Amino acid sequence: MREQGWKFLGAILHYEKAWKNQASIYEKDGKYVVSGLDSSEEAEVHEPISEKEAKKRLYDSLEEIRKLIFGISK
Repeated sequence: MREQGWKFLGAILHYEKAWKNQASIYEKDGKYVVSGLDSSEEAEVHEPISEKEAKKRLYDSLEEIRKLIFGISK
């Protein structure tokens, strides 16, 4: 994806169509996509996602990862 000009924005959790429910979000020219292995591990997921949904999923996933790594609780 990066070789094609897509910018990696981050990893997301709880994406049911992806392997182990984990995927990445990329952006290019104001368009956002979810990318990663699909849940069967035999193909790739490349699905468009809205900017709003992409930012929400990135934020929520980062918060969850922070809690897991640093034991942060709110």
